[in-house]
Amino acid sequence: MDDKDKFTDQKVEAWVMDKVEQWRDHYSANYEQKFDEYYRLWRGIWSAEDKTRDSERSRLISPALQQAVESSVAEIEEATFGRGKWFDIRDDRKDQNKEDIAYLREQLSEDFHFTKTRKAVAECILNAAVYGTAVAELVLEEVKEMKPATQPLMDGAMQAVGVNIEDRVVVKLRPILPQNFLIDPVASSIEEALGVAIDEFVPKHQVEIGIQNGIYRDVDIESADTDSDIEADKELTSFDEDKVRLTKYYGLIPRHLYNDAIMEEDEDELSKSVKPEKDEDKEAEEGYIEVIIVIANGDKLLKIEENPYMMQDRPVVAFPWDVVPSRFWGRGICEKGYNSQKALDAELRARIDALALTVHPM
Repeated sequence: MDDKDKFTDQKVEAWVMDKVEQWRDHYSANYEQKFDEYYRLWRGIWSAEDKTRDSERSRLISPALQQAVESSVAEIEEATFGRGKWFDIRDDRKDQNKEDIAYLREQLSEDFHFTKTRKAVAECILNAAVYGTAVAELVLEEVKEMKPATQPLMDGAMQAVGVNIEDRVVVKLRPILPQNFLIDPVASSIEEALGVAIDEFVPKHQVEIGIQNGIYRDVDIESADTDSDIEADKELTSFDEDKVRLTKYYGLIPRHLYNDAIMEEDEDELSKSVKPEKDEDKEAEEGYIEVIIVIANGDKLLKIEENPYMMQDRPVVAFPWDVVPSRFWGRGICEKGYNSQKALDAELRARIDALALTVHPM
């Protein structure tokens, strides 16, 4: 049975969410508990599951691992940003005109400053130190840029002071936490994976604005149920209202699922067009196609389109702190210092428990 027969009655959103749930199961079984503990040790948050012995009563957490993470991150940030100009663009050796690349360098520097890219890069470095791998999404966004301006009035006798508002398209770097990023388990990089998914909660009004602006399909959206596995901070009490679970999928899907989704979206227009011959139909249904898909609450298809980027790149970047061969997830400072931190915590807590018995014998 080929893929087309297997998924004849399946919609594209069901196919994507099936993959996402499989990848979520793999992440939960292999990485979730370790990453949660790394986060708690770095933040200094005590949890009963972090006890080194059942009779332990002290809740002290040594700041040694915190210091290791922060000092390592500070060194990388200083090496990256400490020189003032923290990136460069080299011109082709055959190009004798160097002015064009100098202009692009200055323009890119201004764009990075406008989009606060340095802050996002610093957060990615911190995520890599804690979890072992940094992941970020490249977001193309249209914003309104405001600039102070003056305008002469009354033949130059007076000036009006105000702002000029211009529409501007910018590219933003958005750091992604590990629990919100899912990747094909057999892949060691974003490029070779079947696809990647960003699964997270977003404010409901963002989705509603996207629908109003024509970015998403006009569908009814309700608030999502709480899921602590994808919350940004699992230690906080979750808020259940006015949030939507948004799943963004960047990758390959069977072509016939894409065709079915497009036909369903634009059924009236396609019905007027001339249908291709059977051989062309069969050819158009075979293989895979690189797409961008957005799904709300696991069942509402908000957006599907063929990858619009010229180089067919997926708008997600990642890098490990230390490379682990043939694995996507790398090794960070918390993993390196884990055993030392646990041994230090065990000794300090044992000493404090013994001191409590000495001061207040029972």
